[in-house]
Amino acid sequence: MPYWIRRVYAGKTVEIKKYYSRKHKPKEKRAKTGEPSRPEQEEVNIRRQTEQLRWKLNCNFQAGDMFITFSYRKDERPDTYKEMLKQKDKLIRDLRKQYKKIGKEFKYVYVLETGDKGARHIHMVIESMDTKTIKKCWDRGRIHIRLLDDTGQYGKLASYLVKEKGRKKMEKYGGKTYSPIQEFKTATY
Repeated sequence: MPYWIRRVYAGKTVEIKKYYSRKHKPKEKRAKTGEPSRPEQEEVNIRRQTEQLRWKLNCNFQAGDMFITFSYRKDERPDTYKEMLKQKDKLIRDLRKQYKKIGKEFKYVYVLETGDKGARHIHMVIESMDTKTIKKCWDRGRIHIRLLDDTGQYGKLASYLVKEKGRKKMEKYGGKTYSPIQEFKTATY
């Protein structure tokens, strides 16, 4: 059976995958669907999104960069998802200003999450920055910072960030599973 090999170079990692080809009609267009994905297809979609986020994280972040959880005090929690989006936008604007002051481009990935008991928080992966500066940008609750390790392989982090879609589905949140503002660099050969 014919096959093809995909090599993905992302930061320190190289992933090689062997695919077997199926017969298909190259000129045939994909049909539009109006129905939600079946559970099996949803699992495939989540696996693909995790893979793509892993490549982006591996390629664009390194040891010393930060995985931050911005949590809310109980009395400061937003009531609606739209309020949470506005607060996230303000946080990103403030962080971008701080990065501009030190002459860096603000590269990030974020995921909005609501826990089982209703606690809302924002997960974000950013390049390394002074923690006091980050604290100036977020006064609504605690900040938990974990530094990325030097392996260059952030697959577990990617699957953690994508997990929310699998748990809560799109009806509640809408939009993408994770949200980087600009496209990151990845290389596939």
